[in-house]
Amino acid sequence: MTEEVVKKQHFTWIHLMNPTFRELAEVSIQFDLPNSLVNDCLEPEHLPKLERIGKVTFIIMRAFDDRSTSDADTIRKLTNKVAIFVGKGFLITIQRRDHEYMRILRNKWRVKKQDKNNSFKIINDIFTATLQSFDEPIFNATEAVEAYEEDIFKGKNQEAIIQAMYLLRRRGVVYKKILFMTRDIFAKISYHYPQKSSVFQDNHDKVIELNYYAEQLVTDANDLLNIHLALASHRTNEVMRVLTILSAFFLPLTFLVGVYGMNFKHMPELSSTYGYAIFWGLTIAMVLTIFLLFKKQGWLDN
Repeated sequence: MTEEVVKKQHFTWIHLMNPTFRELAEVSIQFDLPNSLVNDCLEPEHLPKLERIGKVTFIIMRAFDDRSTSDADTIRKLTNKVAIFVGKGFLITIQRRDHEYMRILRNKWRVKKQDKNNSFKIINDIFTATLQSFDEPIFNATEAVEAYEEDIFKGKNQEAIIQAMYLLRRRGVVYKKILFMTRDIFAKISYHYPQKSSVFQDNHDKVIELNYYAEQLVTDANDLLNIHLALASHRTNEVMRVLTILSAFFLPLTFLVGVYGMNFKHMPELSSTYGYAIFWGLTIAMVLTIFLLFKKQGWLDN
């Protein structure tokens, strides 16, 4: 679907929604868009970028998809792409699926006063909307990490927690990658359009802030996973410690039982009147010796 959002003598904004090859080809020919850039805009998983060929600048932005499923953990499942072509007197935006923030922007610019800086102001609005879409998911993920941290130390359903933490980590990596590539767009804007860089300054600061939180999210998720593994290892070591102590107590006793359980006829202790008492005395003495030794070494402490 092709929609002419703004149609003025000096400026045109065309929005394409899930365009057919024919619609895209017609627009490409009309505005003399480079074929390589048109092919890029068709890639569903393309990361944010800015590329300039001749008089045409091509920008890809990605926004968080608020309709993504709870188990989404890839770029394509978590985000939506906005492809932007900008040249002298025209702006073309392309999406596979419409979203509320783009509808709001189109309605805003239909009635807004037009001037020669329309293209950059609209692009800046698109930057603002796409970056703001990451506020809530990153904030929610950060809160989830804190909740999982508490659950880990309380010993709750560890298997479910580690699966959830791994999903959060994968999401954080996606956010971090997208926001890092978006930062590069602002650097290129400052290079290609130094006189316009001030228009994008707030969004430049915003993407730096979001990228920091995304990196922190990945770091916190990794730390929690490592803590979980360390606690699991600690619990295993505690179990092994108890089993080792029990084995240390029963190993000499097993030896004595094994010796006197043999069926030899000529074992002098078997005919002794006090043999049974001597056996128990020796057993108790060995247990006490081991206990005192372990206690002295601090191996029985909690």
